[in-house]
This record gives sequence, C-alpha cells and structure tokens, in this order.
Amino acid sequence: MRSKSERVEPYVMVELHQMESAAWTALSDRAVWLYLELRKQFKAKEGGYSHLILPYSEVRWRMSRTSFCDGMAELCKYGFIKVVEAGGLLRKPSVYALSEEWKKISCRIVDKEGKAAIRLGHAKKPSFRNNLGNLVGSRRWEGNGR
Repeated sequence: MRSKSERVEPYVMVELHQMESAAWTALSDRAVWLYLELRKQFKAKEGGYSHLILPYSEVRWRMSRTSFCDGMAELCKYGFIKVVEAGGLLRKPSVYALSEEWKKISCRIVDKEGKAAIRLGHAKKPSFRNNLGNLVGSRRWEGNGR
C-alpha cells in the first residue's frame, strides 16, 4: 500500500474497451483532446457525471473556435457526451454530461462497415460461432486474407 508521500500523479481514465471501439477510432484528434479535457473534470464521488463545463476560453490557446465547435459536435454525434444545457446566446458556457451512447453507435458502425466489407468481398459472413458472440454485443468479422 502506498504511503501519503508516494501519491500518484492525477490522471484521466479512459477504459480500454472504449478506446478500442469503432466510435472512438472515428473521432478526430481534436475531439479526443476535448474529451480528455472534459474527462479531467469528471469526479464520480461528487456527482460530476452530468455537470461538465468546457468553455472555449479555456482551450483557445489550443484550437480555433471552429475546431472547438466541430470537435464538440463530433463528441455528441458519436455518443461520448450530450448537452445538458445549451449556452451560446445566453453568454453562458454549455453544460455537458458523459454518455454511454457510444456503445450503441459503435455497434451500428461495425454493422454498417461489416456489411459493406462483405458486399465488397473484403470479409466473409460471420460464422455461427461468431453470431452467438454478436448476440451478447461483441462484434467480430473474419477477414479472407485481403
């Protein structure tokens, strides 16, 4: 057990299955960076799950306003965050919440890409054994060596 003098530096936790998801791989670099900035504010013990604020003024040193807006829209599109309160015209920052919707969106992306790969001949249809795995939510496609 660590003593108080051996404290660990603060870190941002992103789960491995989230980083390996199709939705995560579809994110741009700016969206990943914005997600990590939002995730830094997350404090589960304090009920911070649904009250995350990241105004543009805090990240203007890193990206343009257009990049900021595009990155936040991307995070919403792929289900990593959702808007709880919109700011904008009210001269208040928007309030965001972390979302688990990315899991469903990842499955849709994999299904869509998998069907396209089968149609183009880049992958075979999943075997029955893989279909059983699909029933519990994992997605695996067998490539045909191309």
